[in-house]
Amino acid sequence: MESSKKRVDMWIDCDPGHDDCFGLTLACYPPPPIAVNLLGVSTVHGNQTVDKTAGNALNWLHACGVEDVDVYRGQAAPLVRKAAICPEIHGESGLDGFAFPQPHKGVRTEKAVMAMADRIMGNEGKVTIAATGCLTNIALLLTLFPEVKPQVDRIVMMGGAMGLGNTGPVMEWNIQIDPEAAHIVFESGLDVWMVPLEVTHKALLTQEHLQTIKQMGGPFSSCCVSLLTFFSSTYSRVFAFDQPPLHDPCAMWCAISKGKGFTHKKIRVDIEMASSLTAGQTVCDFFNLTHKTPNVQVCTDMDLQEFWRVMLEAVRRAAERSPL
Repeated sequence: MESSKKRVDMWIDCDPGHDDCFGLTLACYPPPPIAVNLLGVSTVHGNQTVDKTAGNALNWLHACGVEDVDVYRGQAAPLVRKAAICPEIHGESGLDGFAFPQPHKGVRTEKAVMAMADRIMGNEGKVTIAATGCLTNIALLLTLFPEVKPQVDRIVMMGGAMGLGNTGPVMEWNIQIDPEAAHIVFESGLDVWMVPLEVTHKALLTQEHLQTIKQMGGPFSSCCVSLLTFFSSTYSRVFAFDQPPLHDPCAMWCAISKGKGFTHKKIRVDIEMASSLTAGQTVCDFFNLTHKTPNVQVCTDMDLQEFWRVMLEAVRRAAERSPL
């Protein structure tokens, strides 16, 4: 019974992306005694096209020495809007900075939403969905297969902002590129957790972190340093960050730890969809001024020391198993 409490049955939906990859590493190598039963990985449009994000997820899992987790290609565009990508941060491949060898298997041909429904419904226990990209795939899952809801333990997503945005004045990228999908997820009645920019912007990758990874030695360590150096350079050029924030692993750690080490509060969060100025804004009603029922657990802080401990340990363990 005790061991089952420490196991997290999980599906990951992502758009790799440099920081998504380190989130995947954390899920594949969580800190004992936590065990993650990873049912599958789906990808979505966002940091790059869905074809590229699917290939990147496959390449990264192979690089981490993980061959028993399947990758499924998800939606190529938002529910109702035109697709947008982010090459200015993640490059033309979506994972610029390292040339990956060809993995031993390909992306599964089954549609991601179908696979998600099958694996979640067929799982013995409830499943945590960790979403580190936009919410298009998750919104479609809940719309087409509402019967999965009783099998979903929680949805933990990286995205949104309590105040200032990063790709719009008050909009964060993952929500901004498909606000209609975010609206569906936030209104689903499920246990939704939001890890916003105000939290992820505290998880800054320092030179000390890079040096720790470099000192691990070996090809995987060099790969990580190359990717993170590229990520650092684009964040410096585009956002004038001296140190880049490692967004997505923050939400992954929240999902894996079931919120341990995070300060959070359940409040009302509405998604702006109509405004030409602020479509994609997450309107966080901390003082219950709208008198609406709270619907989202919003994280406001995290234990950074513990986060970096488990993140760097996951990289070390992946380096030991990597075939690079």
